Amino acid sequence: MKIGIYGGAFNPVHNGHVIIAIKILEELKLDKLIMVPTYKPPHRSTKDLALYEYRKKWVDVAFDGIEKVCISDLEKEKGGISYSIETVKFFSEKYGVKPFFIIGEDSAVNFDKWYKYRDLKKLATFVVYPRYKDSLIPQIKSKYPEFVIMEKFPLIEISSTEIRNRIKENKSIRGMVDRKIEDEIIEVYRKIMQQREWLNGSKNK
Repeated sequence: MKIGIYGGAFNPVHNGHVIIAIKILEELKLDKLIMVPTYKPPHRSTKDLALYEYRKKWVDVAFDGIEKVCISDLEKEKGGISYSIETVKFFSEKYGVKPFFIIGEDSAVNFDKWYKYRDLKKLATFVVYPRYKDSLIPQIKSKYPEFVIMEKFPLIEISSTEIRNRIKENKSIRGMVDRKIEDEIIEVYRKIMQQREWLNGSKNK
């Protein structure tokens, strides 16, 4: 059995994530791709992080009906900080295989900063998809020649950061996220931003 693990904050999930997942399924001929929304990211500020319950629900909607994709609540059930090595160990033992672990080139170039990255590298086959026009792929190949690089993947220039910034600037995110969750995504991040502004205002008084 060939399984892939695609984790991330999905803050929020967007159509680029869906396209990447479908391409990964096709290219690697996976039997199952497990989407794992991060509960508490170890390397990410939580100041603009939507509640897990929202992020998980959005992933459910975005991937609904896509064959061979399943969504896991593992990191929420485990609680605490979400370390990739624990997630990989769980699914590796559950299915009795060495899984593929899907990451973007921005994550891959900083892989040596991940928790127990040397051990993690032995437990999974890392698959890297491109993110930037000014590619970091040559650097990644040099540092981690064992990583599988999906160089022919389309460059999808949508990011969760851009979506949050566009919401902050009152710009449209139409076509970037699933239409069924677009309004809720806008509402949730506007509330987060308003709360942050209120807190900053209180501190400055």
